[in-house]
Amino acid sequence: MNPVEELRDIHLPSEVSWWPLAPGWWGLMLVALLCLFLLFKWLRHVQKKKQTIAMIMNALDELEAEENLDDKAWLEKMSTLLRRVAINQHGRQVAAGLVGQDWLAYLDNSGKTEQFSKGEGKVLASSPYQPSAAFDRKALSVLVRNWLEIQAKAGGGNA
Repeated sequence: MNPVEELRDIHLPSEVSWWPLAPGWWGLMLVALLCLFLLFKWLRHVQKKKQTIAMIMNALDELEAEENLDDKAWLEKMSTLLRRVAINQHGRQVAAGLVGQDWLAYLDNSGKTEQFSKGEGKVLASSPYQPSAAFDRKALSVLVRNWLEIQAKAGGGNA
């Protein structure tokens, strides 16, 4: 007998199936889904922040365009806008209870300026409670707009 004839053909193993996936692929898919979820949340946060900034700037534009409001009412609305943004950015515990010089110092510190306590912004501390106030609307609007832009760039807590 010839030993070569007794040899059998080599049988190749069956093809490796793509299913079920190896554990590494499951892990990779899980990480990819997590990354997509985090990207979606971040994009929603950025979109919400941009919408909030746009709404604030629109409110300021509308207030600047108000010509039929007397100075006291205009100043009250400006002060309310500042207070709402401050509470939104830095929290109720930080900004809600501030009045007078403390409020102006807070605006100066968060706005990187001294114009609230030493300049045109002084009117925000006392004038809402006085019968009449003399101030330059345009200068105060510019000061508030600059403060709002700094707050928008800084980000803050909730905006």
